[in-house]
Amino acid sequence: MPVIDFQAERDARSEAAFQIYVDLHQRAIASGRLPDMAAAVRAFEAWMRVAGLTESQRREILG
Repeated sequence: MPVIDFQAERDARSEAAFQIYVDLHQRAIASGRLPDMAAAVRAFEAWMRVAGLTESQRREILG
């Protein structure tokens, strides 16, 4: 029976979510369209959630 490394799994999901954000952010910059910008914001929020950041860490990132 294989052993599941939960930290490695969370890290992989976090990296994937961050890459989605980066891709959407680049598209938003290129297009300048509000819907693309909103999609990038939603992806960033999803990344913070998947990464398991606390509320205080989220606030620190957001300034």
